Amino acid sequence: MKVNLNRNKYGSISPEAGAVFLAAIFFLAALPAFSQESGVVLNNKAELKDGGKPYGAVEYTGTALPWFAAPLGDKAGLFLSGGISAWYSGEEWKPLPEIRRFEVTYDPRPGLRVEIGRLPFGENSSAMEGLFDGVSFRLNAGGGRFRGGVFYTGLLYKKAAYIVMSPEDRAGYEDGETYFASRRIAASVNWEHTGIFNTRGAFSAGGAAQFDLNGGGALFHSQYLEAGVKVPLIGRTRAGFGGAAELAEETGKSLRAAFALSAEFHRPLLPALQDRFSLAGWFSSGRWNGRLGPFTPLTVRTRGKVLQSESSSVALLEAAYTARLHPRFAADLYGAYYFRTDTVTFRHPGIDRSSASPLVGGEVYGGFTWAPFSDVLISAGGGVFLPRTGKAFLGGAAPVYRAVLEAGISF
Repeated sequence: MKVNLNRNKYGSISPEAGAVFLAAIFFLAALPAFSQESGVVLNNKAELKDGGKPYGAVEYTGTALPWFAAPLGDKAGLFLSGGISAWYSGEEWKPLPEIRRFEVTYDPRPGLRVEIGRLPFGENSSAMEGLFDGVSFRLNAGGGRFRGGVFYTGLLYKKAAYIVMSPEDRAGYEDGETYFASRRIAASVNWEHTGIFNTRGAFSAGGAAQFDLNGGGALFHSQYLEAGVKVPLIGRTRAGFGGAAELAEETGKSLRAAFALSAEFHRPLLPALQDRFSLAGWFSSGRWNGRLGPFTPLTVRTRGKVLQSESSSVALLEAAYTARLHPRFAADLYGAYYFRTDTVTFRHPGIDRSSASPLVGGEVYGGFTWAPFSDVLISAGGGVFLPRTGKAFLGGAAPVYRAVLEAGISF
């Protein structure tokens, strides 16, 4: 078999090369090690979307996720996981190899951990969240926890990373022949302190920066400051508030600022059901003038469950209820209403470009999760977005449907 390792402008790679790379990784993982553990997770996901391209499509992904873990002496450890998928979309099957997580940890002293490899980073961050290639640290000090790292994104699979900060990024992301994500360097540090005011509350603050390495005529660099607080309120109600500020530098354009705000309230209603009712909101700035523009995170986090809008220039109000009706069965119900904070950034083929209304529309979604055995999980859900509940879509825009069926088993 001839393996093609040549990359195009955005960094494409052949499936054969990815498969060889995965095989080599897991061959090394199979070498003798002390107290090693390993397993495989099989996951099947079928998704139906309707309502106009790209929502009128059926997609299926079947994935085998092998993993391996082992200590490396008394102070270090190794964890490997990958994915080999068969992906069906547009009446075509495609192989999809991916390194999910490749991590070496080292604990030089109590309270300090150093991690190298492909690592999860940025949990609950508005600026960057997901797996990244690089080095990070965790430090417990001063009654709080520090976490920081430096990463490179150009070897990540583009659909998993979801980095679309510029038109060039968008072109690479939508190119069917491209495998790798946009090439960027990112750095971040954050601090979290729990037990504030002698309660179960927590406070966090941090900063991040990313630098465009793609070359070409237009580069997009950005820096972020973030802060958040979680506090208990009256009774069993808990609340969380967060904010992020961005400073963006784009070739040929003036320096601009952007911001995003979030809030969440949740509480149990019927403790016997182990339930939770929650209300949440998200607001991000739009393209308002030359100095204040859309909030553009390094990694996109979609909002909602049916329309699944990108988070730039969007506001969203959400309500959700989840209940465990049986020890192995849970159900949930969700509703949301979308707003757009400018008239040019929001993306959907049914948008009326002549409308200045911020009202996009509402959606409802429901689903269940069933775990018949400890190593088997089945979930299903479906919902509809109704463009006629807003004023931003064309008059004849059809409802957007989404249905998902997923089953996983671990060995």
